[in-house]
Amino acid sequence: MRKRKTSHQPNFKATRAVVLGKDGVGKSALIVRFLTRRFITEYDQTLESTWRHHMELDNEYIYVDLMDTAGENSETKLNCCLARGDIFLVLYSITDRASFEEATRIGRHIRVRKTNGNSVMLILIATKRDLEHFREIDETEGSDLSQELECPFYEISVSSCDGYKEVADILQTSVRQFLRNEKNCITDKRHPPSSLSKMKEGLIKRTGSFRRKSVTF
Repeated sequence: MRKRKTSHQPNFKATRAVVLGKDGVGKSALIVRFLTRRFITEYDQTLESTWRHHMELDNEYIYVDLMDTAGENSETKLNCCLARGDIFLVLYSITDRASFEEATRIGRHIRVRKTNGNSVMLILIATKRDLEHFREIDETEGSDLSQELECPFYEISVSSCDGYKEVADILQTSVRQFLRNEKNCITDKRHPPSSLSKMKEGLIKRTGSFRRKSVTF
């Protein structure tokens, strides 16, 4: 009897990335640059779409759902995005002060609302670095905001010859770090601290230190 051939499909790990920011900062251009390596200038700024991209990263098969957002970033909309995303790319243009203020508001909203541990990835990205002569936001302002939000910060030009590499490096690094954080969270849940460890932590918090005491029986 002939054995039936079975195809071994790789087990894909799923990650969801949401791209946020004021309209016109280059959200769609960043996603398309990553997916196709091409830079396209014209997009429908009212259109929201989600693309699925497969990749192999560190010998693991991964698919990333990339969600492009558009329109007003209302509180209701941001909360909906937070419920659907794992990685949040918050963009602003170095040529638009209003977009920086919008990115600040979005980043702070994510940090306050998203409280499911270290597995949450927030990345601040300044776009249009090639338009230096129109710059309104100093790089130090972006760096200071990233320190407040406790997240990585990048200044990039999606349209430059290195644009694809910059975008790919950001997304791959973000996915890699998210999966690493998620794995650590699962490990922590499987090996919760013992009651003795909790007691030590409590003493340390109250006194600022813990002294080992020998006991003789």
